[in-house]
Amino acid sequence: MNALSQRRLKQIRSLAHRKYRDRYGETIVEGARAVEAALAAGAELRALLVAESAQERFAQRFAVPPDRTYVVSDQALRALSALETSPGVLGVAGIRRQTAGALASMQRIVLLDGVSDPGNAGTIIRTAAWFGVEAVVAAPGSADAYHPKAVRASMGGVWDVAHVEAPDPAGLLAELAACGFTLYGADLQGAPVDAWTPALPSVLALGSEAHGISPAVRERITERVLIPGQPRQAEKPGSRGVESLNAAVAAGILLHAWARIT
Repeated sequence: MNALSQRRLKQIRSLAHRKYRDRYGETIVEGARAVEAALAAGAELRALLVAESAQERFAQRFAVPPDRTYVVSDQALRALSALETSPGVLGVAGIRRQTAGALASMQRIVLLDGVSDPGNAGTIIRTAAWFGVEAVVAAPGSADAYHPKAVRASMGGVWDVAHVEAPDPAGLLAELAACGFTLYGADLQGAPVDAWTPALPSVLALGSEAHGISPAVRERITERVLIPGQPRQAEKPGSRGVESLNAAVAAGILLHAWARIT
């Protein structure tokens, strides 16, 4: 295994921030299973960092060329890790973003409209990949799919879907509608999901837990979909009830219903 320069270590550490991920076109993939998932999906692994104490455990585990494999001190890897306990191995993978033009030939597209928590975004990406979604589009205010926390939460799903940035999500939806897409949105004013009969190709817009989908996106939506809960127990003094589902949980329910259409 090779030694890694301090300059490269500093560069990798900077990938915790969006502007440096964009500058270098890289993100962090932490943990043995995450590295294996990235490799299995054909991600470009530009560097594999292994802690000195984990060399024997990981020496032959990954199909990474020797010139891209580096041994670093346990202390250096801990400094790079976002986890409480470093797993002893960390990959640096190339980011793959696509342009909006690639979307017209797809069947299922998820639009994240203000889903700002990277953990929620990553879990939605994981679920979307499981149910055969081809692309996840990020509107302004949404978490970066390549945030290290989102990559971890996606459990490899980040490599199985296309990622597109949408500075003007309403304009993009209008273009997709012109290409024959039906536009759906998760909304408290929608029809119950049990009665939903989605068409293909289509887009499913998912908003933030606090505000839902944005007004500009809502104006473009063809049909709104609701996941109804149980009636509030107003008769109980002091009982306020749950106001909304977690964004990733709601996404899972809707994506399962959407996947029934082939």
